[in-house]
Amino acid sequence: MTEPSSAEAAVPPPLASPERIPTPWPEFTSVLDLVFRHKAGVIAEEGSAEATIGQDIALHVAAREINTLLFTTAPPTAQPGALALEIKAHPTPDYINNRVRHPARGRHPELVVIEHYERLRAEPRYIPNQYDPIDDLDYEPPTAADELLQCVRDIHIDIPLLLTTTVSGQPQLPRPLDHWLDTSHPAVTLTEVCKPVILLRRTTGQTVEARLEINPSGPSGHRVPMAWPAKRQ
Repeated sequence: MTEPSSAEAAVPPPLASPERIPTPWPEFTSVLDLVFRHKAGVIAEEGSAEATIGQDIALHVAAREINTLLFTTAPPTAQPGALALEIKAHPTPDYINNRVRHPARGRHPELVVIEHYERLRAEPRYIPNQYDPIDDLDYEPPTAADELLQCVRDIHIDIPLLLTTTVSGQPQLPRPLDHWLDTSHPAVTLTEVCKPVILLRRTTGQTVEARLEINPSGPSGHRVPMAWPAKRQ
């Protein structure tokens, strides 16, 4: 039996409703806009409460009986029945596509969340034994950022996909990402493949401000203050 290719490993039936996937924060649900065929990216400060936003949203959604597939390296203690966990350290696009196409227990996911998406790895490439790089002087091997970008592009699913990553130090909301991060940073790579891309920074114990780095429905750089009580430790 022939193994399905990554292109064929698209998703089963779409969401029964065009409504957005809910988050614990109504204002954030609106700007994140997790709907059919959308890839959304979220960036938070490393070590902050917001850095676990992927898992927080996955748990919130699964608790509402929306089948959710979470790729994580830190499984949550609580695991609602609608939550499927995948703890593979470095998933490949084909692995993700096939995991969605052939779900555990036959429960097709309606949301896929990948925490620290920079863990993705490209499929091994075939290089002929006879290949001589001297014969191709214009060839430049792909950078890590190039390979990460291609990994995301090779995820062929129709259901909403949420990718998260972090930055060290406090996010600089007034400035575009590529003005204070190296262009090879995974957060910058998100802007090449996701709509929207949202940068989060906590402003008070009760509020978080979001910068829409990539805003599909308005100007990029738009900032949205949101009610977002901090987690109790």
